[in-house]
Amino acid sequence: MLTIREGTEESAPYKTFLQEKIRMYNNEQSPHHAKKRHAAVYPVHVMVFEEEQIVGGIYGEIYWGWLEIEFLYLPDSLRAQGLGSQLLHRIETLARQSGVNRVLVTTFSFQAYDFYQKYGYETVGVIADYPPGFSHYTLVKHFITSSGSA
Repeated sequence: MLTIREGTEESAPYKTFLQEKIRMYNNEQSPHHAKKRHAAVYPVHVMVFEEEQIVGGIYGEIYWGWLEIEFLYLPDSLRAQGLGSQLLHRIETLARQSGVNRVLVTTFSFQAYDFYQKYGYETVGVIADYPPGFSHYTLVKHFITSSGSA
């Protein structure tokens, strides 16, 4: 007999069960998903140090011929000095050297949306009022190859 239960408490076993089942389904449907799980996912980062202490940086992962930027952080005292641009340029260069030709990033309107647009990232998805009063953006950048194509 089937039963349905609901709850509001954190439950690692429930989350793990669903993650594994969805991962298995995705692997069955897409050979790329299966390869990602068992093949290389390459982390890349460019970090900023001040007196041997980490103060900021950018981090992403390379897989499927893409760089997915997961984190970009600089404290207020280091913003608007070109440092964020250097970090972005350097991680893009690392990605291109690894054969990547596309980049994916998500950001909120109160984070770095304008920054990414300034460097050629195109908005491919928007969720308005998420969180309330703001928007959530998905952006993509295609590198132009020497042949002129993306």
